[in-house]
Amino acid sequence: MNSVQDYRDGVPVGDYEDFRPWVDRLKEGERRVLTSEDPYLFALTSGSAGQPKFIPVNRSVGDTAKSLSRLWLYRCLVDHPKTLDHKALVIVSPAVEGCTDGGIPFGSASGYIYKNASWVLRRRYAVPYPVFAIKDFEAKYYAIMRFAIEQRLSLIATPNPSTILRLAMTADNHHDRLYEDIHDGAVSKDFDISSEVRRQISPFLKPNPKRARELESIVAGTGSLRPKEYWPDLALVGCWKGGSVGSTVDRLRPWFRTETPFRDIGYLSSEAYVTLPTEDEGCRGILAVAANFYEFIPEGDIESTRPHVLTVSQLENGESYYIVLTSPNGLYRYDINDIVRVAGFHGRTPLLEFMRKGRDMVNLEGEKLHVSQLIQAVEAAQSSVGIGIEYYRAVGHPETSRYNLQLELKRLPVADESAIRLGRAIDDQLARLNIEYEEKRRSGRLHPPLVQIMAKGWSSRRLEAKLAQAVRDIQFKDNLLGVPDGDDHGAEIIRELTI
Repeated sequence: MNSVQDYRDGVPVGDYEDFRPWVDRLKEGERRVLTSEDPYLFALTSGSAGQPKFIPVNRSVGDTAKSLSRLWLYRCLVDHPKTLDHKALVIVSPAVEGCTDGGIPFGSASGYIYKNASWVLRRRYAVPYPVFAIKDFEAKYYAIMRFAIEQRLSLIATPNPSTILRLAMTADNHHDRLYEDIHDGAVSKDFDISSEVRRQISPFLKPNPKRARELESIVAGTGSLRPKEYWPDLALVGCWKGGSVGSTVDRLRPWFRTETPFRDIGYLSSEAYVTLPTEDEGCRGILAVAANFYEFIPEGDIESTRPHVLTVSQLENGESYYIVLTSPNGLYRYDINDIVRVAGFHGRTPLLEFMRKGRDMVNLEGEKLHVSQLIQAVEAAQSSVGIGIEYYRAVGHPETSRYNLQLELKRLPVADESAIRLGRAIDDQLARLNIEYEEKRRSGRLHPPLVQIMAKGWSSRRLEAKLAQAVRDIQFKDNLLGVPDGDDHGAEIIRELTI
């Protein structure tokens, strides 16, 4: 291959399912598949076909992640010199959750970096690594805050802002228990924490009556326990700010001091690290042009049989594109199904901001729910519960972090308990099909779905309304999965039930 065009002619754009056979060979232990570098880890994430995705992580990918993380931290220190004055609360998932048949571990790339960082960084950690291995989410969030709230923090960093919100709420809800544990140098036995993890964290526990009294005094004076009072030295919060999580950041800000800056940590995923934010405002970041090879398809061209495919130099300010990645991990011309927008330039390099997941997918809290998973879940649920569904939609609401299940049933009326049972069955099936959905539901970041029983004939009236807006019936494609489109069909809702 001697040119970009040769590359395009020889390698089609594909999604993960196109790469799964090669990745399966890597999982079995075969060497030099996809790339000359063998993976030392697979990053585990959800897949649209119901099976998890195993993303190869090799040394080149790991070096890129470390390099961009260092640059992000450097830019933070330039703008906020006190960022590392005290401890840092960095929240990750376990580095290793299991091993493939070929003996290669799978888990979290960020957890691997956290665990294997230099001692200079590790000594800044507010939370010992074994805490992240706690399986019960309520226990994990409590244990994280048990260690973090005892210390002076100057930095919080984790991708999802809902994690930070949940941690703040956990501390506020359990403040009496926190006083006791910090005073005694313990972690409450009321939480489901294995004896092995308790053994590993015990060296980090020391009685601290002074800090316990300080926290008690905060609640006595304010009526609550919030980061703005117990972490007054906090210099920066780093988390995602773009796409659907933007509304979560708005809900999070009142817990912190007005002057506390929030900076996006960058457009990154298990598949690739893509941007480097260098400012607090917004979520845009400099495209990491040396990390991957990028191609872009204009958003309006994505359904075309011959879409325009552009390189970095052809992007236009203000335009939105689907991004196609070629990464050192062996994903060649990989359609990650993300939509990004060009929000200016740094010299000649585009500044990109993540907008949303693309076709047939909704992502409220990192679950990346695909319409194929919804279809499978509804089919299995109505079969198991014995209630027929005429038509359905799932509408994701970022501001409430929940999905509304709009159901037109074949037979009405239906008892509330039957409708709730149907909603729970759909929820359970989604968790079975999507590991990220399951995790977000178990952790409480994604709230239980709201079941909305719709009036008889709602689907027909919806179709008629769409056709009246000059949509050809032969081209009409309804979205079974989506976000609010300006019409919540409130007049068509018979009942709303929380499962």
